[in-house]
Amino acid sequence: MELEDHLFFLFTQVLYRRNRALHEAMKPVGLLLTEYRVLSVTLRKGPLSMQDLAQWTAYERTRLTHILHAMEERGWVLRSSSEDDRRTVMVQITPAGTALFRKAKRVVEKLTSAIMSDNSAKDVDLMRRALRAMGSRLAEMGY
Repeated sequence: MELEDHLFFLFTQVLYRRNRALHEAMKPVGLLLTEYRVLSVTLRKGPLSMQDLAQWTAYERTRLTHILHAMEERGWVLRSSSEDDRRTVMVQITPAGTALFRKAKRVVEKLTSAIMSDNSAKDVDLMRRALRAMGSRLAEMGY
């Protein structure tokens, strides 16, 4: 199989190029792509423990701690101890973080639409199902 036809090579190339495009598109918003991901997850799934946030964002906890420190200083997220277990750090989005996320989401959606414009809804659904199946398989394998 040629490298250009290898599925995971293609995934990597698409993700790298999309992230590079998003990085540029987010500059006027004043938000890094890593920060956008944290805001997105905490808005949709939060408040979350650091462990759960690390799972949802696919960031290692040490990297996540660094990201959250900067975001907390800007007032976009709030970290606090869990009521159930004081050792567990919980992360939640603030109203300022929510407003910034909504602004950034418009940028992301516009770029995503442009990137996906050559794909039918059926193509997208097939890709989504295939990716979910591969993700589930990797999780079953312990990754």
